[in-house]
Amino acid sequence: MKVFLMLLIAPALAWASSSFACTLKDERNKTTYQFNLPENQCRNITYMGGKIIPIRLSYPQGQAEDYSWRGTKFQLRIYYVGSNFNLGASIDNNTYLRTENNTDIYREPQEDIFAFNGKDGVRVYVRSRGHTWVAKRMHRGILINYQYQKGLMDFLEADDFVMKFVNKTIINKE
Repeated sequence: MKVFLMLLIAPALAWASSSFACTLKDERNKTTYQFNLPENQCRNITYMGGKIIPIRLSYPQGQAEDYSWRGTKFQLRIYYVGSNFNLGASIDNNTYLRTENNTDIYREPQEDIFAFNGKDGVRVYVRSRGHTWVAKRMHRGILINYQYQKGLMDFLEADDFVMKFVNKTIINKE
């Protein structure tokens, strides 16, 4: 009888987990985040509650992967920020140096900051971190931060790759 009940209940449990796999709930601020991803990719998001959602994005597949993924990857972090957040303020006190290939270059005391417009016209800011690039941009009131290996692709290609994933994935925040 136990086996029969397990066989009867298992499909219902599988359906429930697949239906709600991409709904992440933050109990602290009573917020629900929804993502348009298959169940196997949703399980790979290491969400711990809060306003930051980290995703390991495989390249060139553009899928959420777990930490066992050994291929080329982008570290993507989605931040839900307040309406008064101003990403452009991050370069306000920096010195403008020059523009090369539609990219403005600013100087901080220890590094350069690269700023360009993504394909959607939104300003993207990129910094060097060791052997990687770290980029930040806004998207519909959400701060998108991503990190990827230098030499993989140029800034605009990397931004386009990440935004294709973001545009098809982010449904809403309730």
